Amino acid sequence: MHHPRHFSTILKKGGILAVLSVLAVAGPLQASADAVAFKDTSGHWAGFYISWATEQHLAQGYEDGSFKPNKLVNEAEFLAMLLRTYSLVNESAPTGSSWSTPYYDYANNLGWPLSTIKPTGELRRGQAALLLASAASGKAYTEQSAIQWLLNEKISSGRTSATVAGFAADGKLTRAEALTFFYNLKLHSSTLSATKIQNTNDSLGGIALNDTQQRLQQLLGKPSRIDPSEYGFSWYVYNASYDNLMMFGVQNERVTALYSNTGSSWSLKSGVKISQSIENAKKLVSNVTKAEAADDYYAYTTNKVRTTLFLDRQNNSKISAILVMNQESSQAPKAAYSSKLEAAYEQQLFDLANAERASRGIPLLLWDKLAAASAHGHSSDMSARDFFDHTNPDGSTPFDRMKANGVKYHSASENIAAGYTNSIFAHYGWINSKKGHRETLLSSKLKRLGTGVAIGGSYQVYYTQNFYTP
Repeated sequence: MHHPRHFSTILKKGGILAVLSVLAVAGPLQASADAVAFKDTSGHWAGFYISWATEQHLAQGYEDGSFKPNKLVNEAEFLAMLLRTYSLVNESAPTGSSWSTPYYDYANNLGWPLSTIKPTGELRRGQAALLLASAASGKAYTEQSAIQWLLNEKISSGRTSATVAGFAADGKLTRAEALTFFYNLKLHSSTLSATKIQNTNDSLGGIALNDTQQRLQQLLGKPSRIDPSEYGFSWYVYNASYDNLMMFGVQNERVTALYSNTGSSWSLKSGVKISQSIENAKKLVSNVTKAEAADDYYAYTTNKVRTTLFLDRQNNSKISAILVMNQESSQAPKAAYSSKLEAAYEQQLFDLANAERASRGIPLLLWDKLAAASAHGHSSDMSARDFFDHTNPDGSTPFDRMKANGVKYHSASENIAAGYTNSIFAHYGWINSKKGHRETLLSSKLKRLGTGVAIGGSYQVYYTQNFYTP
């Protein structure tokens, strides 16, 4: 192992790292025409629903006399209004607890699909649909099937059309839109289900292992790209929204692997969820035939399916992402490494960085081809000359190399890693690092990223990320 002369290096299980840098109702729902007058709701399309909601004490206005109907809501606010619609919760939170605690306690007890990775972040319409459908019926849904249920039951007519696409799942939910959902749901269902939700299949975005490639594309459309993998299957990558990055391994026209860091898109029959602590997740898993614990993940095999839970060790070891694979795929002879695989890893490193930032509300990075050329060159050099360091044997630093490739920066930083199985494992190695890799990946001050991967040398695969701000 080559130790860097100026920068930190970490030896971890799996690899090494270095960083620089509606319609049966009990009774009519009513709202008086002049129930509440807000200075910003006159003539608003949702005026009726706002009056109804304020009469029912679901929501209230602001001190300045406004209602802010177009203000975006977060999950905690949405959950509270939903439960107030049915008067289901004692709203007194325990001393020292968040005001939202009683609402989350109620929902968690019934297994409702909460996207607790960002409870205070702006709520996506798809997440709202998933919560509404599940709470009303007591059944497990995927996001897409939940949206279809809302459309079928006339609880929503979509944002642009009464279709799953027209619903605009990735759009953010406003206060006015939320209140129309609650009104229509109350018309449709006089009570919410008291049945605890039980999942029957592990699925991602409505797709389960062994589903056909045809069903995948019928439900989710064409992927943004198709990447090779070291396992022999192809990754169908859906990255149109980094709030909902999903990857599906496809081999012989069947889905054999699932990956995402988006909590709302997962439905695991065990009850394991993104943002759970690993200790709580372990209590939910049964019939494990094999388990493996590492610095960055916990993996287990049950019913011939291998599940890898990627962890955030710096956030109470909570689950950050999930990879589910058929056991045969995970144990299949590895495909030969190639230049196409290098390119796939490079693009995946970029996707993973932005998906991570999206999940935390950090501005996304722009792809930069000059930084990518610098990164690829350094990975290739480490592979060819069999060293692992930010400074190459000729004394050239990351900043020298970036300048030589035409990068003009105000600030810059570099992450390197080696020996990791693929880009997913390398990414979580950086995220769990205490030597600056995480800070670089999550820095809002850095604006652009180029990645480079090379195969060969002592560590088999070398990874480089070059970040900078012009």
